[in-house]
Amino acid sequence: MGWLIDPEEEIVFVSYPDRPTQFFDEAAQQIPVPDFANKFRLTVGELFGWLSD
Repeated sequence: MGWLIDPEEEIVFVSYPDRPTQFFDEAAQQIPVPDFANKFRLTVGELFGWLSD
């Protein structure tokens, strides 16, 4: 799994090895994480809030 973050458009593309790429662009959407980090929670809004600080 990998994330591609577009800060200008505030979109997160999530790439998987075994399924199509998904995109997340709403502030309340939770971004998927790898299984080893399943307790980690992050929304699109939180991510871009950190990046703009």
